[in-house]
Amino acid sequence: MSRSSTSSLRAALLLALAALTLLLALPTAASAQIGEWRHGWEVVQLVRLAPPTGTPIFYLGDSTARESTVRDALWTLQLRRLAAAAGRTTATRVFTLASHGQTFRMDRQFIAAMPPRGAHTPRGIALIGVGLSRFIGPPIGRPSAAVTKPAPGMPPVLHPWIQHLYTDRPPLPLSRKHELVPRWMRRRWAGFHRDLGANFAAIDRLLALCRAKGLRPVFVDLPLDVRVVGHGLDKARADYHAGCRRLARRYHAPYLSLQPPPLPTGVYWDLMHLLPPGSHRWQLRFSHRLVDLLPRVQPAT
Repeated sequence: MSRSSTSSLRAALLLALAALTLLLALPTAASAQIGEWRHGWEVVQLVRLAPPTGTPIFYLGDSTARESTVRDALWTLQLRRLAAAAGRTTATRVFTLASHGQTFRMDRQFIAAMPPRGAHTPRGIALIGVGLSRFIGPPIGRPSAAVTKPAPGMPPVLHPWIQHLYTDRPPLPLSRKHELVPRWMRRRWAGFHRDLGANFAAIDRLLALCRAKGLRPVFVDLPLDVRVVGHGLDKARADYHAGCRRLARRYHAPYLSLQPPPLPTGVYWDLMHLLPPGSHRWQLRFSHRLVDLLPRVQPAT
């Protein structure tokens, strides 16, 4: 067998072993599940006590981000398969750090608590979800969640967590969704406009911290049912897009938009939260874009 064939076989076996390990970590129906905020701090503890090798990816956002993907273990497997086919590193793992009402300052709390990546360690990626829901209030903080430390000599554990809160709900009627557009302007526009500058300042600090920690910041537009929204929220969308793109240029951060084509209205619960059919499709689009950000595999010498 040639050296290249042996290397390919070894890589395939390692990928299969990693897949089995991740699948065994998937929660069962009977598993006790923890909340989203505590899950985030369990991830931070894991990163502190057992820093991930390769290229870790952290997905930061609010409930819109939380509902947009299927499950971190499955997402990691999907990304590794696509990376292997594209000649990119498969040594990566995805962690979702997204909870209801999570602000950009809360994003920074997670990143600040992580150790910096070593000088000879590949940079990680911090996916910063941006969307209308992330700009409707001031960037307040939140007390960290209590997380039980593992026993001496034992590795840290990520418990199954409650990621999806809309799974068993039917989508809102189309007439109700159309009502939500002017309702957002009546109820949210004032706060959005008032706190926009403070939120941009919080993002600026977050981007600087990501770079200091050895993480490459990447903006990603969060899901929005653009078929229903139409032009009804154009002003608010243009305002946050312009500010985020200015910051992206300043920090040389990619800005990912996963639409068009727009997802069908039926895969959204409301205007922003995806139901399972939508999260499967969104996650796949996301993975295809993320592969291009992973390091290329260096040929064996």
